[in-house]
Amino acid sequence: MEEKYQVCVVCTGNACRSPFVESVLNVLIAEHDSLNIEVYSRGTLDWGENPRDREMVEFADHLGFPMEGKTTHMTYESLMKADKIIVFQAEHRDEITKVLHPSHWDRIVLFDMIAFGQLTEVEDPHYQSSAVYLRVVRHLEEGCYNIITKWLQSHPQKCKE
Repeated sequence: MEEKYQVCVVCTGNACRSPFVESVLNVLIAEHDSLNIEVYSRGTLDWGENPRDREMVEFADHLGFPMEGKTTHMTYESLMKADKIIVFQAEHRDEITKVLHPSHWDRIVLFDMIAFGQLTEVEDPHYQSSAVYLRVVRHLEEGCYNIITKWLQSHPQKCKE
């Protein structure tokens, strides 16, 4: 069996955006037998193992995307095993480039670029209003569907067994 294509999703604390996208993508990948992709998430901030953001977990569960686990900090090893690293803001890219050698920087892509073809950032809903969470959740969910569609169309050699 061919090795899985590895995707690491990175946000600041690994409490909201990155684990939500990890969950959505993994649920969608499970629906497509032809995809041979593993998605995991990390945070640029090392604040120990903490529970996921409660409000984001509730939104995710309501939509059928269980967000499990605890916050996890990015490491050199977790970034190096990734074929693609998806970030939400330029500051995430900047933190990753402090860890990875420049020859690996081409693995890093903004979520909105891969999902919508736009060089825009995704705001952090952490500790904001429910309206902000809902806006971010809808944006990320739509983006994940777009990403899966692109993977099915453009990466069959890396996504099939």
